[in-house]
Amino acid sequence: MFAALFCAAVAFSQSMQPMGKSVGQVPPLPRDGEGPQTVIVPILIYHAIRAYIPTDTAGVRRYIATPETLEKELAYLKDGGFTSVTFDDLERSLTTGTKLPPRPVIISFDDNWEGQYTYAFPLLKKYGFTATFYTWVVVVGRTHHMSWDEVKELADAGMQIGCHTMTHPYLTKVTGDAELRWQIDTAKQTIEQHTGKPVTSFAYPFGQYNEKVVGFVKEAGFTSARSTWPGVVHDTTGLFSLTGLIRTESAVNLEDTLTNALNAANTIAERKADAEMGLTAQDASTP
Repeated sequence: MFAALFCAAVAFSQSMQPMGKSVGQVPPLPRDGEGPQTVIVPILIYHAIRAYIPTDTAGVRRYIATPETLEKELAYLKDGGFTSVTFDDLERSLTTGTKLPPRPVIISFDDNWEGQYTYAFPLLKKYGFTATFYTWVVVVGRTHHMSWDEVKELADAGMQIGCHTMTHPYLTKVTGDAELRWQIDTAKQTIEQHTGKPVTSFAYPFGQYNEKVVGFVKEAGFTSARSTWPGVVHDTTGLFSLTGLIRTESAVNLEDTLTNALNAANTIAERKADAEMGLTAQDASTP
């Protein structure tokens, strides 16, 4: 069963990768549940929150969820007893054992689209959730994107503001160290200057990363980083390859998505526990 789920995850994640990728540009597969400390936390990934418009291409529609759909999903989470946590909460849970609330979930938004402020922010407050907004710096203040005042308002309201680079490039294609530092370090510093709060979580544009990119993200002082690979099980070795569940208008409904993902995660956890118990029993029987 696990092998089938793993292959399905690979197939889905490959469908999210750009065309024409070359050797070395495909991020390594996260190995969910293999670290010494694991937690199950769904990370939901939203992009544009708005209605479809006639000029939207099929590619654009892959990254849109309407306000109505977002409200249905937040209502489902609320009714289901989910509690929103931050990436900092997840990091502390994995590194220090800090207990998370029952049914934790991380809600995240990429690219600082205006609709996230106009529609998502009021809905989050209505249902009592917090979220992480990953900011792409150069578009802040441009048409259809949030302004710095709006980003700061989100931060002041208790939302986590994350970093999504300066210009949203394929980081695996950036070869110069100075360019990588500008994309990662300078973006972090810029967001911190505008919000007055530390920026600790990073999201890889297009979900793309490699060992060099991860090294620069760690060096910049981030404590976690999220990709777009599917998964809900996180471990101590995967804080810089966190997996998530992309939510769009055309995605399978959230109830089925979470039920399937959490059932798979629990199966992994049970098999790991059984394996550990078997090893313990074997050790105990060894003279």
